[in-house]
Amino acid sequence: MAFNNHRETVGENIEVEFIFPIHEIDSFNGEELKVFVEGILGDVSSVVVNFSDITYLNSSGLRELIQLFKVLKEKDKSLIFSNVSDDIYKIFVHTNLNRLFTIVSDDDEARAKLVK
Repeated sequence: MAFNNHRETVGENIEVEFIFPIHEIDSFNGEELKVFVEGILGDVSSVVVNFSDITYLNSSGLRELIQLFKVLKEKDKSLIFSNVSDDIYKIFVHTNLNRLFTIVSDDDEARAKLVK
């Protein structure tokens, strides 16, 4: 598995899956992440992907993140990215994906955004 994860309840009954990808998001582990999330959709209302350990993101990884966003949006679920490094954030800005994705500074800010 190319990521770690844990689930917690935020606020009043908001089930959130926190996912921590390891080192990179590319076509292989991006697909693995998407398949995992599809398998838990019935159990959670939101997914937070913590980028704190991500050092590499390529165009295939971006494609997988967009697909993940679409899967969650179709089910009226939230997707939040946290702890995105400056280098990875620049990729989102250059591709205008910072307008599509919700990007916050850390997991605490993600929790606060979900309970609003």
